Amino acid sequence: MNINQLTASKIKDLRTKNGLTAEAVAQALQISRGAYSQLENGHVEITLSRVELLSQIFNVTLGEIIPSSTTYHQSYNHNKGGVNGNHNNNNTKTMNNFFADDENISRVIEVIKDALQNEGK
Repeated sequence: MNINQLTASKIKDLRTKNGLTAEAVAQALQISRGAYSQLENGHVEITLSRVELLSQIFNVTLGEIIPSSTTYHQSYNHNKGGVNGNHNNNNTKTMNNFFADDENISRVIEVIKDALQNEGK
């Protein structure tokens, strides 16, 4: 399971816990039901802007949607298939793709700024 699939799994869990249909979430994201299905099944990389929208839809933090590296690592340690090497390669590729996009970097900076400002309140 790669990081997209782990994130997708969290999204599906949050959707069902909130009693929402896939169609309703797709409409809120302004994408087709088919595109949302691809996202929820981990077949496409999710953008940070979509994660932000989903966090608002589900009323959760970004961290509750995006799996931490600890969670990701643990999921592979419990897998008997011995895929720890793939974990590192997939994680590195995903991070490189994510940070190659200036828009993603700008959004991360804004999220960090907001978190720091809210921490002082």
